[in-house]
Amino acid sequence: MTIPQHLQLLLYSFVTWLAFYLFGLPDYYQHWYFGLKVIIVLVVTGMYFPMTRYTLKTFWAGDRYLVNSCWLALYLTLPLFVYDYLLLGWYKGLGIGFVQPYWYLTFFYFSFWIQFPYIGWKMHRSEPRSAIGSEAVNHGDR
Repeated sequence: MTIPQHLQLLLYSFVTWLAFYLFGLPDYYQHWYFGLKVIIVLVVTGMYFPMTRYTLKTFWAGDRYLVNSCWLALYLTLPLFVYDYLLLGWYKGLGIGFVQPYWYLTFFYFSFWIQFPYIGWKMHRSEPRSAIGSEAVNHGDR
C-alpha cells in the first residue's frame, strides 16, 4: 500500500468514528435501550457486507481481496479503539473498563477481523481465474 492509501484509510476511519459518535450523542448510545443497541449492531454488521465489497473493489486495484480486507479491518478497528479509548477511557475517566458498558463498540473491534477477511476470501474465491492460472493450479495438483 502507498502512503496516500494509508492516509486515506486513516481519514476514512476517523470519519466513520465521528459519524457513529455524532449519531450516538449525547452519551454515545448509552441512553438507547438494549434491544435497540442489538438491532443497530445487526444493521451495521449487515451494512458492512456490501460496503466492504464496494471498498475492496474501488479502493484497491487488483484482486488481493483477502490482504486488502485485512488492511481495512486494521484501519476500522485499531484507530477506532484508540479514538474510543481517548474519549471514554482517558477523557471520561473510564479507563480500559469502557469496553464492558460500551460492548456494542467492543463488538466491532473483533467482528471486523472476522467479517472483512471472510468477505475478501469469498471475493477472491469468486474471482474468475485466467486460463494460464487455472492450468498452473491444475498441474500443481497432479
